Amino acid sequence: MRLVAKEPGAPDNQHPATLDAAALLARLGAVEVLSRGRTQRLFEPTELQALVPVLVQALDAARRGEDVVLLSTARRDGLLGAPRAITARLFVQGDALQFIVHDARFEFVEAYRRTHVNPRFEFGSRGHAGVDTLRDDAATSVRADWLAWPMNALVAPPPAARPANTPASPPAPAQAGRAAPAGPDGIEQRLITLERLRQKGLISEDEYRQKRREILQQL
Repeated sequence: MRLVAKEPGAPDNQHPATLDAAALLARLGAVEVLSRGRTQRLFEPTELQALVPVLVQALDAARRGEDVVLLSTARRDGLLGAPRAITARLFVQGDALQFIVHDARFEFVEAYRRTHVNPRFEFGSRGHAGVDTLRDDAATSVRADWLAWPMNALVAPPPAARPANTPASPPAPAQAGRAAPAGPDGIEQRLITLERLRQKGLISEDEYRQKRREILQQL
């Protein structure tokens, strides 16, 4: 993940942008990709857990003349499969988070094995479409490889205002070690229990009298 200069000729972005990590995680987790005749989730869940917090920070730090570019690799066909890369460009424009994917399943490991040349990663572009198709019912499809989510669905809701005449905090609980006042039935039961303790010799006569006095004070 890094910040780069926006593409030449592109209007200024609406940066910095503060997004809610949970909302962004849900949206990216719902994106499907149609690649080579197969539809599957674009990202792995564990991949997003590490990716989203960094992406939120990047968009919050970005300036109006910067885009965020993303490169994420994962073993998308099980532990025995070779890692494949997703490359994308993100920016906020038109009160929406714009998400453009260049490669959804770039086999960069296989490419290196064949050529022994370090792979060249390309990111989504406003002017040049990628080959894969993205899907998410909550997004606007700007282009097959380009989704846009309204910002109002991605920002954290403001804290609810406290209605007038509402106490700022609930009443303090009863102090530890001091029983709350009880009704007559409860007091009678406590006196019976106290008497049994005295008869069994579990409390002294002084302890009995002191505790009995405390219980009767609650009447």
